[in-house]
Amino acid sequence: SRAAPVTSTLCIMTPTERDHRIKALAERSSYIENVLCHALVADLSSLVWKRDPFAALQVFNSEVDDSGFDIVLGLGTQIRYVQLKQAHEDKTPPHCSVRLSFSNLPGSCVVLMSHTLTDLRLTKFRFFGGAPNEPMSNIEAMRQPKAPGRRNAAGERKVRTNYREVPVRQFQGPLSATELLDVLFPVTHDA
Repeated sequence: SRAAPVTSTLCIMTPTERDHRIKALAERSSYIENVLCHALVADLSSLVWKRDPFAALQVFNSEVDDSGFDIVLGLGTQIRYVQLKQAHEDKTPPHCSVRLSFSNLPGSCVVLMSHTLTDLRLTKFRFFGGAPNEPMSNIEAMRQPKAPGRRNAAGERKVRTNYREVPVRQFQGPLSATELLDVLFPVTHDA
């Protein structure tokens, strides 16, 4: 059943409507992440235009999701390999799973996008990474996550040895879109 539309433009949801949207987020996660990625690129592109109408945010998509990043963003000589994570604004995850090999890429970072549950509007961001063109801080010593749903013969969840759980409390933020752009691509003042 696809019922349970929002009953008000004031974004007041009944518990049933909220549960319906939470279920849709889980069942349509790839779609949601794609919509949010496009919204993020649009927001950042608008802010780059505002900064300098002759500058262009370069956007490259990853064809295969095996390297740990979702998109590559470039501005001038600065490059960012970006892993995108999403969460509705009522719930921030305690950690994000990050691939070890990804963490060593120059400009690698994780952007956690918070959005409204009613209309997927981006509201705030959290950032984990280093300076542009430099790898993020070492995550090797962080806890190894367990694979969701995957279990060995004894029924134990398998450990994802090539990933680490980065606590969200170590992320910068919450940030506005402008603050996120400034962290991703700091303005350099060349003499």
